[in-house]
Amino acid sequence: MRNITIYLLLMLLVAGCSGSSEPEQEAEPAEQGPMFSEYLTCTPGSNFNADNVRAMIRDWNQLDLSNLIYAAGHAPVAESSLGGEGKVYWQLFWESKEVADKAWSQPPSEEFAAWGEKYADVLTCDGDGRRGYDAYWGRDNDRSGAWADNSQWVTYAHYCKFTENGNLESLDAAAEAFNEYVDNSETGEDGPFTFAVYLHNGDNPEVYSQYDFFWMNYYQNNEDAQASYVRFAENGGEMQAQFDAISSCEGPYPSNSYQFLYE
Repeated sequence: MRNITIYLLLMLLVAGCSGSSEPEQEAEPAEQGPMFSEYLTCTPGSNFNADNVRAMIRDWNQLDLSNLIYAAGHAPVAESSLGGEGKVYWQLFWESKEVADKAWSQPPSEEFAAWGEKYADVLTCDGDGRRGYDAYWGRDNDRSGAWADNSQWVTYAHYCKFTENGNLESLDAAAEAFNEYVDNSETGEDGPFTFAVYLHNGDNPEVYSQYDFFWMNYYQNNEDAQASYVRFAENGGEMQAQFDAISSCEGPYPSNSYQFLYE
């Protein structure tokens, strides 16, 4: 399993942004229960190019990936992010931390080992430094509904710390209020198709654990996201005041995001 961690993010540097999906139902994060998600910090290698990336992803999708629910890659728009300069990120989704830990504990198959050796100079990821989160979805109880028709999208991340008045209960209330804001104000096609709140699950590195939670807004493309943020600045004063009362957040930090676990 560990060899998977070295090469999965390649797809994110050869794709563009397209596709959207309307959520079919709404649900508060606390009602859904969390899915376990892991992020890995990755560095492109010396033999990284578009042809090698396409070949690597194609070959990866021929391997046994039955333990995974979903996989995504994120390329920050800024040159530097929390992981360092020039980094990209690979995100995995699992049913639970227990399932993830069991998968990581298994030695790689001969097929995985051969694949890893073949593409070792394309991308390397810090598997030992992976970080775990409980992911609460804001607008779609069926996780496939928010993602299935969005093979490429953009993620706008906010890094947040609770104020003295902030806690999980107030965060849940803010998520519910944000759902109402989106329903009432984001009536155009350029609003977020979903959002998620990530809470630490495990001993994550200090550069990440200094924040209490990460709030992710997902849009079809950067133009839609920017229009939505302008509209929020004009109309979302009450919602922003609720956020400010419970948290202090940095961002948004945009990334181009991609699906790379094929159907």
